[in-house]
Amino acid sequence: MKNPANSFRSHCRNGFNLTWVLILALGMGFYSELQGDAGLPLLGENAAINIEQERQIGAQFYRHLVARGLVVTSPILHQYLNELGARLLSGIENRARNYTFFIVKDMGVNAFAVPGGFIGVNIGLITRAQNQDQLASVLAHEIAHVRLRHSLEQMQKSNSVGTAAMLSLLAGLVLGSYNSEVGSALIFGSAAGSQQAMINFTRDNEYEADRLGIELLQNGNFNPQGMVDFFKLMQRIAGSSEFQNIEYLRTHPVHANRISEAQNRVKLMALGKLRPDYFLMFRDYLEYFSSDRPVQLGSSFRRALGQIKGGQFELADRTLRRLYQMDSENIWYGYAFAENLEYLNHPDQAEQVYRELLEIFPDELAFSLRLIRLLKSVSDFEPALVVARRLEKRYPYNKNVYIELAGIYGQLNRPVFRMLAEAEYHRLAGNPALAIKLYNRVIDSAETDLATASKARAKRDEISQPN
Repeated sequence: MKNPANSFRSHCRNGFNLTWVLILALGMGFYSELQGDAGLPLLGENAAINIEQERQIGAQFYRHLVARGLVVTSPILHQYLNELGARLLSGIENRARNYTFFIVKDMGVNAFAVPGGFIGVNIGLITRAQNQDQLASVLAHEIAHVRLRHSLEQMQKSNSVGTAAMLSLLAGLVLGSYNSEVGSALIFGSAAGSQQAMINFTRDNEYEADRLGIELLQNGNFNPQGMVDFFKLMQRIAGSSEFQNIEYLRTHPVHANRISEAQNRVKLMALGKLRPDYFLMFRDYLEYFSSDRPVQLGSSFRRALGQIKGGQFELADRTLRRLYQMDSENIWYGYAFAENLEYLNHPDQAEQVYRELLEIFPDELAFSLRLIRLLKSVSDFEPALVVARRLEKRYPYNKNVYIELAGIYGQLNRPVFRMLAEAEYHRLAGNPALAIKLYNRVIDSAETDLATASKARAKRDEISQPN
């Protein structure tokens, strides 16, 4: 079985190019629909950029990143990051936004928040962090910027932010850590005549985001000291230069007063019961998934992942089997053990491990998707359908679920349900015209029963209704 980690490593080495920026600019013409050429309107209660329009901006940008293979799509890595985010969000009452946390295939030290709740963290930043509290502190800080609408506030201050400037801003956010000169040119040039980048948060912005971020860390049962420790880590990395080549420090400058303010605030907080920290295993798996070189040193788990990468599946099996037997509730041991069994061409054993894990973590997304793909690979389509239907009920807004359902229905020769799953996928992927076309085909098919036609009609009408 092909090792999926090999399919994206060139992205981490090569990064973006200017052609991509041009494609991005052409593809994001939706800004003109939202704002015209007059620029970003003033913020406030009557702001024309409301929460829904923020979401559209962020979703479109995120889709461009995914479409160009710049986002890590491993379900278990994505899940870990979003579980950290969910814990941070759990203490927010009356939350207006849904948030998506994602890993960017970039070895630069950077993280950024796009309007609408889309928060990206580079591989390079994750590998620098030392524990889950430090990584969570970065997410908490970015959540705070989104909640406080700092990005949009800075854009508004430039007075006349047009479509092209906003495109340059968003491209510069991500491009900066691939090529600091290109990223800086895009960011700093996006507000013509301005002496600062629109996204360059003010000192007050940073203090506000730190304060709210520390509260989010405490409410999520993280240790808020992680924020202070991460600041100190960034300061050490930067050395004597304020910016050097660390893009995160360009947009989030760290200085002694800021560290002292955060430390004083943390000292006043009482800690609840902290949860187990699987961050090092997450980081090891991310390194395995994104690096070319087999790892020789480190923990037994890390070395086993290096053996998988080097094609030493039997050696890896001995270690991972022992680790899984020692701790069968550890998702990282179980996931890697079952994955390696697939590489050893032992699908029955791999299926057993996935099902054991699903007994402990019912309908867990990463294990379920892996099990579905395993069952499909050995043509067990009916059992795969059972798992996929359960996921559809649990995760009705997850595009990956509908990709799997469409494939299964196609293999089972059930074209109506295949079209319905494809329509759901395109609806969630932001392709309403194609979704409506597929819903109409379902409705018009002679093979469609009344209940399915009614469901398709309701979905189609939901899309067709004006906002």
